[in-house]
Amino acid sequence: MSKILISGGSGLIGRHISKLLIESNHNVAWLSREGGSWNGIKKHIWNPNNGIIDESAFEGVDHIIHLAGSGIVDKRWTASYKKEIIDSRVKSCELIYKVLEKKSINLKSFIGCSAIGFYGAKQSDNLVYETNLPGENFYSESCVLWEKSYESIKNLGIRTVIIRTGIVLSKESGAYPKMALPFKLGIGAAIGSGKQNFPWIHIDDIARLFVYTLFNEQLDGIYNAVASEIINNKDFSKLLAKSLNRPFFIPALPSTILKFVMGEGACVVTEGLKISNEKIKKEGFIFKFEKTKDALSDIAF
Repeated sequence: MSKILISGGSGLIGRHISKLLIESNHNVAWLSREGGSWNGIKKHIWNPNNGIIDESAFEGVDHIIHLAGSGIVDKRWTASYKKEIIDSRVKSCELIYKVLEKKSINLKSFIGCSAIGFYGAKQSDNLVYETNLPGENFYSESCVLWEKSYESIKNLGIRTVIIRTGIVLSKESGAYPKMALPFKLGIGAAIGSGKQNFPWIHIDDIARLFVYTLFNEQLDGIYNAVASEIINNKDFSKLLAKSLNRPFFIPALPSTILKFVMGEGACVVTEGLKISNEKIKKEGFIFKFEKTKDALSDIAF
């Protein structure tokens, strides 16, 4: 049995990872802005912005999974929210590093979250691998700084894995309920040209992938976390409508409307790349949901 400390554990991915770990009889604790507990998991108070952290959370810890960070599309990308996005990722990691260094904690592994936004949003027909260079928009910049903050952890001699997640599909929360609602009402449509790719991953697979990298000592470095099937927005929208037994006939929503509503952040949904998952599959990870239609059928509400 290992002790795993998770930052951002109360989020969608964190909850699913925690359930898997508890089912395997591991000891799980969270770093949280709120105290108390969740399903028997103790929440240790921290506030990265104010440099506050309950150091007792690190007692006996074997592994850390770092998921903390403000949502990339939760708000419009104003100057202040851009700063919040970056600070919530970078400052939180810096705070964890300080405790690890101060207490000379010899972690077995540190698994850090990132996103496929690292590669930017410029449309391309080329397949994107972990070795590709970063893009040039803010989303990419935030991911670069996010991943750079993990270097201090790695420099402590700790095995460090960075997982670049795709769009997580779950009926509980996240992108799917927001996307599915218009289709449920019979007014769903593709976005923009509809040709932009939609790199997704099922919630069960992303949780399993984090746990897989956590306990496989040969794994190190960066891994893309997306399903194998490459699909564009239009075809994804068709399958989404079909999974909900709804028609798909409304013209695509113009990108200009989304840019007006979302501002600069609209690029997250109006652009999309072809992301490869070959690296993690070569390491033996088996995806449960490879096909879009199977994933959508599983989470349809």
